[in-house]
Amino acid sequence: AASTPRLTYRQLPIEDGAVLGVSFAGKDIPQMLAPCEEAVLFGATLGPGVERLMMRSEVTNAADAVIMDACASTAIENICNNFEADMRAAVEAEGRYLTDRFSPGYGDLPITEQPKFFSLLDMTRRIGVSLTPTTIMVPRKSVTAIMGIARTPQPHRPPDCEHCLMFRTCPFRKAGRRCREGAKTGK
Repeated sequence: AASTPRLTYRQLPIEDGAVLGVSFAGKDIPQMLAPCEEAVLFGATLGPGVERLMMRSEVTNAADAVIMDACASTAIENICNNFEADMRAAVEAEGRYLTDRFSPGYGDLPITEQPKFFSLLDMTRRIGVSLTPTTIMVPRKSVTAIMGIARTPQPHRPPDCEHCLMFRTCPFRKAGRRCREGAKTGK
């Protein structure tokens, strides 16, 4: 198998809105972490084998490359979802609550914040993921994210339109609505 999934995480205290003295840009993360006493940062990757296979496919068969990319994206997302579910169960067993997962590039957390995640997680040494000068992770099918841990239930936010696969072609968005609004009104 080409995939060699690896994951690393740290559960760290939040003090004055910062994780080990590191604050994050934007308003979304500070707002999400405001009621939290700890943060869980994690990084995951499918490993270099998938990267090599995808690069080979890009040269030999474009259709296979597109399919392989979609499959690899689904695989890394499943790894993240499984980790989040396991962490949520562990946190809830302690009578605490987990926020949603948030990654650089979501909302107003710029991808340029990626080096902070790398520093806090020691990604290169722990799971073999490196960061280019333009903050792109290598292997490409890698993810970093942050979640907060609070003593009170946390709202779960529906995904924004920007993160939807239908963003560019969505008929609801083109009409100035959201699909959830369209579904509620039957339009």
